Amino acid sequence: MPELPEVEAWRATMERWLVGRSIAAVHLVDSAVIRPKLSTRPSDGWDQAQSWASSLVGSSVKGTARVGKRMGLQLGEGWVLVHLGMTGRFVRDPEPPRFARIGLDVGDHVVWFADQRRFGCLVPLQGRDALCVGLGPDALDAALDGEGLAAALPGRRAVKTALLDQARIAGLGNIHAAEALWRAGIAPATPCATLDALGWRSLAAAIREQLAEAVEAIPPGEDFVYVTEGGDNPFAVYGREGEPCPRCAEAITRVVQGGRSTFWCPGCQRPGGVAVQG
Repeated sequence: MPELPEVEAWRATMERWLVGRSIAAVHLVDSAVIRPKLSTRPSDGWDQAQSWASSLVGSSVKGTARVGKRMGLQLGEGWVLVHLGMTGRFVRDPEPPRFARIGLDVGDHVVWFADQRRFGCLVPLQGRDALCVGLGPDALDAALDGEGLAAALPGRRAVKTALLDQARIAGLGNIHAAEALWRAGIAPATPCATLDALGWRSLAAAIREQLAEAVEAIPPGEDFVYVTEGGDNPFAVYGREGEPCPRCAEAITRVVQGGRSTFWCPGCQRPGGVAVQG
């Protein structure tokens, strides 16, 4: 599932492809892609989808935004939230690609939202602030320090599980949470309440570094696939069960937390929150 770096890459791509252009036509292939609320169910499609799509013709694309894993487009005076789901992506092509759901024609090209599994959606909003509803501070843009991160993640939950709570901190997913914890040298099962000030500072810095480097690594205008079978794996611990840790050579271990696979190194990720310098 796309995490913050992929959404940020698509936001930057939409900035180049759409902002400053006027919408000449809207091609609504699958009306269920327009939903009155954020939902992964096509059955929640909006009965006014067609009229809303028609109302966009003649409006200009004025800007883009991203909060956590959510992307926003300013179309005329309104905003639309774009949720990529698991397989949502954008394609610039005159003809609809496979799994096309909606296309924005801006004259010299058409930008299509394609989504094989149909979990993704577009949600009309009254304003940009609606993008933030239900979300904690952005994991990258908020630039939380150790004290701020500790305040956002109180309690005794395992730190890896807490990092995935979008209401506490927005944008981290399973992969980058595991990678940030490895960078900080913190065991994923460590209860938040037991992390000391050094641990929180190290983790806050690791999150910023992990996300910033991941954003930088994505080629402009291209899809980015995390790890495919037989393909390259760009991560230090994710998907590397049994392989030597690149920092201490201990075998990487996989455990399940909250129904998700967590990869970590028992050799250099400490339960007490003692950061390891790599």
